[in-house]
Amino acid sequence: MYKGLALKSGVLLAMMLFLNGMLGGVIGPYYSNLIFHLIGLLLICMIAVIRKNQWVKLNEIPKMFFLPGILSALIVLLNNICIPKLGITLVVGISLFGQLIVSNLIDHYGLFEMEVKRFKKEKLVGFSIILVGMFAMLFL
Repeated sequence: MYKGLALKSGVLLAMMLFLNGMLGGVIGPYYSNLIFHLIGLLLICMIAVIRKNQWVKLNEIPKMFFLPGILSALIVLLNNICIPKLGITLVVGISLFGQLIVSNLIDHYGLFEMEVKRFKKEKLVGFSIILVGMFAMLFL
């Protein structure tokens, strides 16, 4: 079930990057980023109201948990800038490679209180295939 949800997340991410990149080409990367996050905020607020979720007090949330909002805004902005120049396939490929590196570091060292899952040499095959694919997209 969770692997299927992760696949759906990837499909939605590619669609979001494409559409937001197109919007960024029309109105600029900063305004498209603003619209993207405002619509997301409205949607999540509506879902929270419909589901009758209890609202949290912001001062009770550890400050490090505000970082994902900042990271999200930066990720969308960087994608809006890169997609018109590189294309969505290459941007997604490069982004995926960056995600693999950081996620493997988090797993290997158990960062952010995650369970330690040591890096296995066999994963280098997957990394190599992705790198070869990125170079093919760049130079062929």
